[in-house]
Amino acid sequence: MARKSTVGFSGALQLAVAVVALTLGDGCLHSLGCGGDHSRLEKTETTTTNSGGAGGAGGSAGGTGGATSTSSGTGGVIEPPLPTKLSLVNGIVDHDATRHCFLPYPDSTGSGALPWPGVEGLPYARGASIDPIATVVPGGDVELFVVGGALAQTGGEACVDLVASPPQGVEVRSLGVLSAGVFDEQKSLLLVTTGCLGGPGHADQDLQEMVCGLGYSEQTPNASLVAGFMSRLTEADKLPMQFVHASQALGDAIMRLRPGVDGAIAQYIVPQWSHGAIAPFPPYLALAKADLFDLATTQLEVYLPIEPDPISAVPWSEAFAGSLLPIGEVSDGTGLVFVAVGPSPSVAAGSWWNGFSYAVLAADP
Repeated sequence: MARKSTVGFSGALQLAVAVVALTLGDGCLHSLGCGGDHSRLEKTETTTTNSGGAGGAGGSAGGTGGATSTSSGTGGVIEPPLPTKLSLVNGIVDHDATRHCFLPYPDSTGSGALPWPGVEGLPYARGASIDPIATVVPGGDVELFVVGGALAQTGGEACVDLVASPPQGVEVRSLGVLSAGVFDEQKSLLLVTTGCLGGPGHADQDLQEMVCGLGYSEQTPNASLVAGFMSRLTEADKLPMQFVHASQALGDAIMRLRPGVDGAIAQYIVPQWSHGAIAPFPPYLALAKADLFDLATTQLEVYLPIEPDPISAVPWSEAFAGSLLPIGEVSDGTGLVFVAVGPSPSVAAGSWWNGFSYAVLAADP
């Protein structure tokens, strides 16, 4: 808990184009997102891009995406300023549910903040909107903590007490500091927890890095954060889609979408999809709902570079199964965001970890 530095976007990652992994805790666990601050999340007059769809490439650490953030908007795509929204996805691989604490930073003394959500926690691979934001986020800078393990033991304990002295069987880890300006941004903010929180017996010398990501061990958990925002750009007769890469174990990949009809060809959606990316920007707008035919059998397919066959093919019926957004409510003009979490798709769920999965959210909850 000694780490008290603000962490944020690194390199040239741009608003509205990509999210970046914030590697936090007592130090940077790998190179993504170390150092800096969250000024790139804070309020600007407009957000533009010079090249549609550049978000896939720009999402990698220290990214080189072709977008710029500017006050003029000349020649670019403008993300509309709308009321601030906040959504959180639980992508902690080695716990079935987690709670989350937003504590005033740098001094949380006397804070009566309770963990969010209730004692049941937010299930793995599920996203939820926090509305209103003020119910969990105090004014000023906040430090975000993730809580896992024996959640029943957390009861009605305040966050300051859980952080200072976690109950038996409870794991608590800091995911870093978010500056106050982040929550003034007129965008649909997204926070995704990733990696593994750890716990007794959460070890497998052969598979643990394919489950949790590089650097993980029972003694060195790598729970971290992917943060950014979901685009609310839309067209009334199209189905806007974006895809968030929040699996530390997956590595660089390609995202394709296969409509739910015999003989359909898998469409390239994100040809360069790196950990931390939300892509494409602007959202993918080539298809209407009707173009997908049967939504339940429409497939999300993940390919490794150069490989001809997908490493993962997940039907929408499965992707939506654990999400709060019903597949029956999908409609043109309403943006969808698919968040990939979990181990490498080549690794099935195990005794202490969950399998590769998706959380599905509305871009404008």
